[in-house]
Amino acid sequence: MRCAVLFVTTLLLLPRAAAAQDTPRFGIVMGYPAQAGLLWRIVDRVAIRPEVNWTRSTFEAVTTSTFFNGTGITTTSVTTTSESNAVGTGVTALIYVSRRDALRTYLAPRIAYSRSKTSNDVSTSIANVVPAAIETATSTYAVSGSLGAEFTMAKHFGIFGEVGVQYGRNTLSPNAPLGRSDTTQTSIGLRSGAGVILFFGS
Repeated sequence: MRCAVLFVTTLLLLPRAAAAQDTPRFGIVMGYPAQAGLLWRIVDRVAIRPEVNWTRSTFEAVTTSTFFNGTGITTTSVTTTSESNAVGTGVTALIYVSRRDALRTYLAPRIAYSRSKTSNDVSTSIANVVPAAIETATSTYAVSGSLGAEFTMAKHFGIFGEVGVQYGRNTLSPNAPLGRSDTTQTSIGLRSGAGVILFFGS
């Protein structure tokens, strides 16, 4: 019984204890959607959060066909291999609008850019057919505005979550052997994110 009372009392006092401490100005951010970044509090009510992300993926599919050509059975196969690399970066400004104990709310304008490159290679067992590789590059620009909340659970540890609206513009540029055709797409919708902050320093 005494242990339970002590545990509950500790939880109730944790936000006030964290708020009483001076939170360090620098931190490492690990968030979702997948990103890694830094948090720098320039002044008490303004901070910036630069971020980077990277993704690499590969795909391989083998299609086999068997048919009768009048003189016998012929089997052909087509192998499709795809490799993609994507790198992105962005920066978010945190404008704190309120603070109560260990909880802060903020506005978060953000701008981001990413570029991905995909290479598709097709090989076949059909005689006299030599398919060419196709490369595709995609550039994405995004701006968003969000409302967020940050909770400092301890002097060197905090969590955050945010939701807002994002506008994006994608440019797709396939590089085929017979020509090139650029495609532009725009989108607007909700954006959300969450993560943890590991503060360092005193």
